[in-house]
Amino acid sequence: MAKPKSFLKQTKSKPKKEQKLDTADDFQSAGVDFEEAAGKWRAGDAAKSLRFFQRAIDVYDQGLQKFPQSIDLAYNKARVQLEIATHPVLVDQLSRPLEDVLKEALASHQYALQLEPDNADALFNTSQVLTAIAESMANEEDDEGLANDAEALKALREALELQSRCLNVQERKYQEFLEQERIANEQRGEDPSDQGNSNVEESQDISESGDGGDDDGEWFNVVEPVTSDTLLDTILAQLGTLTTLCSIICSSPGAAPPGTLSWVEELSKSLLDKVQVVSRDEPDKLQEIALAKGNLVSAMLEAGYKSGNINAETYGRERDAVFSAAELRLERSVEARIANARSLMALNSALSKAENGDAESQATLRWNVLTASIANLKSASAIQGIPQEDLATTHLLRGDASLYLCAMAFPPTSHQTAVKTVAQNAKNAEVYYRNANRLSQDDEEKDVSLMKSAVAQYLQAYSQGQTQGDIGMLLNASPRGPEWALGQLEDMVSENLVPQSLLS
Repeated sequence: MAKPKSFLKQTKSKPKKEQKLDTADDFQSAGVDFEEAAGKWRAGDAAKSLRFFQRAIDVYDQGLQKFPQSIDLAYNKARVQLEIATHPVLVDQLSRPLEDVLKEALASHQYALQLEPDNADALFNTSQVLTAIAESMANEEDDEGLANDAEALKALREALELQSRCLNVQERKYQEFLEQERIANEQRGEDPSDQGNSNVEESQDISESGDGGDDDGEWFNVVEPVTSDTLLDTILAQLGTLTTLCSIICSSPGAAPPGTLSWVEELSKSLLDKVQVVSRDEPDKLQEIALAKGNLVSAMLEAGYKSGNINAETYGRERDAVFSAAELRLERSVEARIANARSLMALNSALSKAENGDAESQATLRWNVLTASIANLKSASAIQGIPQEDLATTHLLRGDASLYLCAMAFPPTSHQTAVKTVAQNAKNAEVYYRNANRLSQDDEEKDVSLMKSAVAQYLQAYSQGQTQGDIGMLLNASPRGPEWALGQLEDMVSENLVPQSLLS
């Protein structure tokens, strides 16, 4: 999810003392003080940071009771709530369900938009709340999966509408900025000496005002001009939202209304055309743009293949083309390598569930796709300076790819090459998962890696006839209990990560 937008507020420094909360600026100042304290503690003491953020929200809320029309107080309250609901360190400290916190953040953003409907930052952040809500709903594991996915898609479409409104506002302001810049350049060209004197006088006025101001200080907006970089950030956020929408369609095709894919294709084409124009002035953004395009096109191709709109050959060819873009800099980008590997594994997953086409040729294609994903992940892990978190991800995904290769040895696929190498692939998967467990700093990911490592070890013995299919030891060995372990196994079977016979 894209980073939330925020206002920049500045005030003259003043000694810390008990603040009188009489004006909207007083509440603003007190809230920002709590925010600054929260920021200082976020890395060292997340619980303390969360308490300071909550105090900031309380102050903004108190201010809004006295000054309900203050857009600054309304916006800041909403922004802090979004921060709490989306920052991983803070989310881990929540004592309430994340869904409740997100709903509160959404209500606060909607209130801010009532005060100022064309506030670009508020529009953008509201879309981020809706995206987070959609992702949370799509990840829920209950009996209402299809209904949840349908609601998630609805939230994402609303988010895209808000992002579109945000972009329209920004484009209008960008044109105003360009016009002001043109006029300023013309004035400098007519009489540059006058312009220089004007700047000096203005600086002196500001300095004198600063020396003679009152001790309490006053808040003021620092309005940053909208630039091409601003426009790109919003377009990239739209591409990311579309990617999330496509991923939900892939996992739950029945949740999407008729014509959704056509609408996605039309919107994505418009955005990709626009991003090419805007990015001409932003060469440093080319890799980020190429990566966003690759992720979106990959998700669209997967959805198109699963819906029967394209065949496997088209899927593979167009996927390879988008990840062959020179702008991705695959040779030195960990993020791009991992994205390419994930895309390849999504192609494998889609092919494994297909019921059309030649089974043997598809099995060969799957084998090639999986070995290519492992090669990409190996290259990613060898890039100098790779963060430990990403290194753990490469091992976890290499474990998955190896386990997919192992599963291809069993019916109904029974791919000949997979049959010959089944024990080795299972062994490789076990090693990769153990490495992921050792490297990961996320407790759930560590437990998942440990569980998958045990499954890989079991399959290695199973393929060599050393076990009779008793999975009791797998369920009992899980650190989260048999019920959680069984759920993990069922997910692995549904994803064709392990053969169906494992649970039969």
